[in-house]
Amino acid sequence: MTVKSLIRGSLRARLILSFATAILVPALITTIVGVQTIKKHGYGQAQSKINSDLESAKEIYASTLDRLKDTLRIHATRMVLYRALSTGDRAELGPEMERIRAEEGLDILTLVDARGAVVFRAANPALAGDDLSGDPTVQAVLARRNPVASTEVVPEGVLRRESEALARQAAMDLTPTPHARPTDQKRLTAGLMLKGGAPVFTPNRQFMGVLCGGILLNRNYTLVDKVRTVVFKDAYYHGLETGTVTIFQDDVRVSTNVKGPDGARAVATRVSEEVAAEVLDRGGTWRGRAFVVSDWYLSAYAPLKDLDEKTVGMLYVGLLEKPYRDSLARSLALFLGIAALGVVLLIIVATRVSHRIARPIAEMALAADEVAVGDYSQRVVMRGTDEIAHLAEAFNRMVAELQDTHHALTGWTETLEQRVERRTAELKAMQAQLFQSEKLAAVGKLAAGVAHEINNPLTGILTNASLMLEDLPPDDPRRPDLQTIVDETLRCRTIVKGLLDFARQTQPQKTTLSLNKVVEDVLALVRNQASFRNIALRTALDPSLPPVMADQDQMRQVVLNIVLNASEAMAKGGELHIASLRDPQRGRVEVSFRDTGPGIPDDVKARLFEPFFTTKATGTGLGLSIAYGILERHGGEIRADSSTGHGTIITLALPEGPHGG
Repeated sequence: MTVKSLIRGSLRARLILSFATAILVPALITTIVGVQTIKKHGYGQAQSKINSDLESAKEIYASTLDRLKDTLRIHATRMVLYRALSTGDRAELGPEMERIRAEEGLDILTLVDARGAVVFRAANPALAGDDLSGDPTVQAVLARRNPVASTEVVPEGVLRRESEALARQAAMDLTPTPHARPTDQKRLTAGLMLKGGAPVFTPNRQFMGVLCGGILLNRNYTLVDKVRTVVFKDAYYHGLETGTVTIFQDDVRVSTNVKGPDGARAVATRVSEEVAAEVLDRGGTWRGRAFVVSDWYLSAYAPLKDLDEKTVGMLYVGLLEKPYRDSLARSLALFLGIAALGVVLLIIVATRVSHRIARPIAEMALAADEVAVGDYSQRVVMRGTDEIAHLAEAFNRMVAELQDTHHALTGWTETLEQRVERRTAELKAMQAQLFQSEKLAAVGKLAAGVAHEINNPLTGILTNASLMLEDLPPDDPRRPDLQTIVDETLRCRTIVKGLLDFARQTQPQKTTLSLNKVVEDVLALVRNQASFRNIALRTALDPSLPPVMADQDQMRQVVLNIVLNASEAMAKGGELHIASLRDPQRGRVEVSFRDTGPGIPDDVKARLFEPFFTTKATGTGLGLSIAYGILERHGGEIRADSSTGHGTIITLALPEGPHGG
């Protein structure tokens, strides 16, 4: 195929089509992604705000309850109240109770004696003597003798005893609401109340009764308007309130600033079945986009609970969605306009450029086809100094380098594979060692902090318990308990000492020493212990073993730990074989400890040197971690070879000679 035939084969048309496709697709994707990003970001910010607004609303609601509780607690200390309860003198009680109720904005204020009988109702003074001991708030104060406050559903009969006006305020005919759960209920007669109580004591702390007060929320808009003002700043968008707040009794709006189609507050309407199931039935918080009465809102609903943690209602906050929809529409129009303009301009430019680059590209395409089949002698001659000419020069250099590289690659393939395998193995070993070192360092810092924080309290406990134990006579029944405290505190102190030893990672004080001598010293120390009576000690120590540079105490600690672990693994008896040898190729001295115990499972062996990992009921899991750290600081290593049922071999290795470590 010639260059002319390539051009006649609509190379230019394909270039224009490619340019157009390359422009249109990214423009379309950019528009879609941009709009989705704006939508996600905008709605995400809005949902985050509504979540924050819900928390603010809950705080205001909770602070209102706390204020009610504090108000009742303060007024319960008034002399006129406990005097009326203790002496029966009620001459000043009525005016004082009415003054408190009016001053604090309470709908009910009732004084109850210690048996739960009503002494005085501020809202209905004529009715007294009835029993309120079964009232949840009164019952809680009588039982706890502490102030309480919560949200409570108050039945119609209780409201009527307090005030006929309150019963009328609470009652409302339910308005049929789309998407609400099916119900046969037509009218709401009970009321939702912020209700609290406080105990009444005499100055000598004699409990006399309960001061109970409450605020009816049905058709009371003070709280919801306060939340809207504080949280949403009474903002408006095109005449609509951007933020709304509602208090529900069960699934019925009893206090709200959501407006219905007629502009009135939408009380007596009901929430959707989906929200009711999540909040009222499951006690969860519902967040999302919801159609509220007459418009879409980004909403959040939280449960309101009574003293028994039973969900009795909901607190709702909502943010009008319309501002976000309008912003998204404007962003979409802007994106589409910019994308359309860019596409038109770029197609014009692509048409002109395609003509200039079609012929040289066609020539290079033909040359590339020849190179692809192995003809590396191809060269492209291109006059000029523009980018196409530079491309031709680069193409020629590339073909020459490909020719050289093709010959070199064949010889390098096998060598490269071998190097990669060797380097991979080295990197894995280095990574494992670095991971273990970093893990020990991090856990060491944690262990030091924990040990130092608990060491002082342990010392105080041990000292005081020991002194108390000394002061008790021998037959005192408390001595065994105190002795247990002393013993367990001593055990804790031992664990703390182990933590500190692990955390300090003391630098070794190296001297020239014989590992054979260290092994013999440790065996002399443990040989006669009870745990070694059924264990046969076999040694094969190389008498010509060269010395090492090491800290004698730390080496004894490592050997002692390994020997004791071996004895614990062979609790029913066995053999412990200890051998030393010199590895001249690596310039190291090794000591191995082989027991005939049950061996170590693979899952345990993988974590053998992890700090605080242990299979013992009372172990700290630090022994082998400390040993690992000591060997690492000496420039040596410790390794374990074991399998279930075949015993365990622990090997220590240290550099030999006076220059070791």
